[in-house]
Amino acid sequence: MHNRIRLAAALAVLLLMLLSAGAALAQDATAPAQDINSGLIVGLRHLHSFVRWLVVIVTVAAVVKLGLGLAQNAAYDTLTQRLMSAFSGLTSLQWLVGLVFLAVYGGTVGFGLRHFWEHAAVMTVAVALSHMPRRFKDAEPRIRYRNSLIIVVVVLALVIVGVALLPQGWRLLPPAA
Repeated sequence: MHNRIRLAAALAVLLLMLLSAGAALAQDATAPAQDINSGLIVGLRHLHSFVRWLVVIVTVAAVVKLGLGLAQNAAYDTLTQRLMSAFSGLTSLQWLVGLVFLAVYGGTVGFGLRHFWEHAAVMTVAVALSHMPRRFKDAEPRIRYRNSLIIVVVVLALVIVGVALLPQGWRLLPPAA
């Protein structure tokens, strides 16, 4: 439990440092403060894009581990628990960065864009579901593997739908500043 608190604190400090750096860049930017390409917005966009790839890596690892564990009827080991914690933690971090991005970007261009709210709603449901495997901690290993795998696949489907709702859709790299 203490490790989770330390990890959450470290992630919060990292996020605050990145936001501070973005704010400093925004103040130094030659563009007007209302420009959507200001330093803070670009920094948040890049951070959101970077965390996305961490989520992808952990999701692939979780799907492989859960699939193998289910197929081999293996014990639900520490690695699996850590992968699922990383999965829910990174999706939560991505959601948090997205909310900060929404607040900053929406403060610049306005909050009336429907796709932002649709994206935020779908991703909020995905993040909430990503924490569900903890509810099965007392179940037998096969059920834990099965339920965890189902949850990861459902979260992945929600993420695909949520990103498809955005106008830029599935772009691999953030747009050039």
